[in-house]
Amino acid sequence: MTMRLKIDILLLCAVICTASCSKNRGEGNGLYGEIEAKCLCPPTIHLQPYGNFSQREADKLGKELTKKIEEIFGVELDYEVHPSLPLSDTLMNDAKTRYRAEKMIHSMAADANKHNIYIGLTHKDISCSIHGKKDWGVQGLSLIPGNACVASTFRVKDRKDFWKVVCHEFIHTYFTYNHCPKDNPSCLMQAAKGHPRYKGKNALCSYCSSVLKI
Repeated sequence: MTMRLKIDILLLCAVICTASCSKNRGEGNGLYGEIEAKCLCPPTIHLQPYGNFSQREADKLGKELTKKIEEIFGVELDYEVHPSLPLSDTLMNDAKTRYRAEKMIHSMAADANKHNIYIGLTHKDISCSIHGKKDWGVQGLSLIPGNACVASTFRVKDRKDFWKVVCHEFIHTYFTYNHCPKDNPSCLMQAAKGHPRYKGKNALCSYCSSVLKI
């Protein structure tokens, strides 16, 4: 893409955002929440590796993730890979056995906004308070509303499925969208309910596709 074309697209986005961002993109319900209005300008994905998750791994993931997002939404997104950050003890749970997902998200939040979605990446186990448990191990977490999320390979049995975890969290974050209200087993946004399964999940179901647009 030429610099002139990029400038033209940015100017067009500015006009569209001014005219459109006050409108809701879709309707939700009390259980799943409303979908907040999102600017029509495609966001940049910022991949933030932690610890021994290398920049090379993050770059490989970025290529795969943006390819899959283009297949799902028909939009080509840019991504950036940031230098790896250390996993400090301040990010750990009280027992010092896992890293708290929400602490990792908060560590990226200052640089994130609706145009720049930050995704933390780690090979270590992460946890959050969910399902009535104070410290529940998870594969990923998004804080809704928010502009950052985190994903871990630790509980992903097949690394080929990791892009699905990351894409799931990206959709939560960018669209302020909860889980698939139809609980469709083939939908990327189906709730894991403590037992994440990725076989056959390569896209959104027809319902989620109809309400989620970039």
